[in-house]
Amino acid sequence: MKKYTSIFFAIAFVFAAPFVVQADEDDHTPLEEEMDAMNKSWRHVRRALRDPAKFADAAKKVETMIVHAEKSIEMEPILLAEQEGAEAKKKFMEGYQKGMRYTVKMLKELQAAFEAGDAEKATELVSKLNDARKKGHQKYKPEDED
Repeated sequence: MKKYTSIFFAIAFVFAAPFVVQADEDDHTPLEEEMDAMNKSWRHVRRALRDPAKFADAAKKVETMIVHAEKSIEMEPILLAEQEGAEAKKKFMEGYQKGMRYTVKMLKELQAAFEAGDAEKATELVSKLNDARKKGHQKYKPEDED
């Protein structure tokens, strides 16, 4: 019986090990979690542009994005660790924080546009935010992620 118990545990380990490794690969930094939360709301916001009846809901989603963006300002991007020297790290963080503050500013403008029912302004801001998002991800996010 002891022999079968050992075999059972060995088989169970072989089948369970890949799931343990997968869990480690899915771990996210606090910054990634904030960005993921923003991204979920962002999809709703972009879709709302097509339907003015959804502008009030979109304004609430943007408000959620603002909260997450503000939290992320002081967090460190993964690529900070790759910067060599204190001055390079400082410059990298200043650039990241400046970009995130700009994002918060534009999100507040977008929220106001949705609340005012200004589809033209909202569309313009979504386009600007998309461009800023792409540029920010190129500079502050590892290439293999997105």
